[in-house]
Amino acid sequence: MGTVDDGWKDASDFSDELPFGKFEDGSGSTQAYEADDIVGNCPVCGTHVVEREKGFFCNNMDCNFALWKNNRFFQAIGKEMTREVADDLVNGGTVKLVDCKSQRTGNTFSCYVDLTTDEEGKAHFEIRFPKGGRRRE
Repeated sequence: MGTVDDGWKDASDFSDELPFGKFEDGSGSTQAYEADDIVGNCPVCGTHVVEREKGFFCNNMDCNFALWKNNRFFQAIGKEMTREVADDLVNGGTVKLVDCKSQRTGNTFSCYVDLTTDEEGKAHFEIRFPKGGRRRE
């Protein structure tokens, strides 16, 4: 019976069939993402945050950090969780959004969205308005 390492060496013959990337022979590990998929470092654990089909997720399986593309918070203000938004949130903790739309009034506004995480590593968002902005009465 072969060892686990023998199995990984055999996997190198099928590198084009492995999901999410290629087998790296010699280092003994697989790469589950391409360098272009990396958005930044996880604000919870420091591991890479990578873009996937449904969102931006920490590559550490034990970490709960995720920014979902189908995000209700952003949908409520008429915005989407794009790669650029995720990049700003992960790397800077905040993003400036313009032409957001209020569901209640239909008015447009600009705001900052700040990213925070709870004890479990889940993402939370908070709206902050630019200083000196005028409020309609």
